[in-house]
Amino acid sequence: MKRFALVLGALLCVANARLVFGQASSDTTATHRQVLRTRDGSTLVGRIVDESADSIRFESLGVVFALARAQVLSLDTFGEKRVTEKTAHSYRDPNRTRLFFAPTARMLGKGEGYFSDTYILLGGVAAGVTSNFTMGGGMSFLPSTNPQNNVFYLTPKVGLVDRPNFALATGALIGFAGFEGIDSRDRSFGVLYGVSTFGPEDHHLDVGAGWGYAGGRISGDPAVMIGGSTRISRRVALLTENYFVPSVSDNGLVSYGMRFLGKDISVDLAFANAVGPGTTLLFPGVPYVAFAVKF
Repeated sequence: MKRFALVLGALLCVANARLVFGQASSDTTATHRQVLRTRDGSTLVGRIVDESADSIRFESLGVVFALARAQVLSLDTFGEKRVTEKTAHSYRDPNRTRLFFAPTARMLGKGEGYFSDTYILLGGVAAGVTSNFTMGGGMSFLPSTNPQNNVFYLTPKVGLVDRPNFALATGALIGFAGFEGIDSRDRSFGVLYGVSTFGPEDHHLDVGAGWGYAGGRISGDPAVMIGGSTRISRRVALLTENYFVPSVSDNGLVSYGMRFLGKDISVDLAFANAVGPGTTLLFPGVPYVAFAVKF
């Protein structure tokens, strides 16, 4: 029995040593075969030399690059994703700079863009001119013998702060109603806004305020937007987007729904309801359908 115990102990020690050695070798080797991808589309093959909470030093072809974590999209080791954004998903939300309709404070990368369409009748595009400036625009597709009988808009957005867990941006929706019979001074409309995003890309809270204008007159009563998104699987995220004008009314507009995600496309399905005194709750709500395609 004593000899058996000694043999068993020796076998366990050998097995444990092989496991530890195998892990150490794998980890050591892995540091020499990593693929780092940045938000601007660059790809580096090499290894991490050093890292901190805010930065990464990465060696590739004998050159050491110092990168802020905010610049790093992903880091793969032997095909296993090591995620630097605290997310377990292999690709980003193609429409991550918006909730359903409202913008988040996240920005498109330089040269990155998407086409979006809501209810088939409202289409638009947006592209990152720089990493801190996004320009978008679009129009309605209302059937008419006169193409002027539509709504046209621009959506410039400027990023003020862009960190992994916090972002701040300001922008505008600049609209023009081309419909016949509308006085020229009443054709312009839009919203001037500021928005902040708290949390990483896949789990965030968004809070913003917007001042509407029409015919050159800006409202002194801001609308408050509170929304957010949480990614519950590789292909599904839950979203909500809600509006209130506290200084004007106790009523508001709330919405909830899902975003179905692909590598280059997302589809939104949601429902909206008016809430507050004197409103009637409709279940599940007024449907909202939209999609976006990354390019």
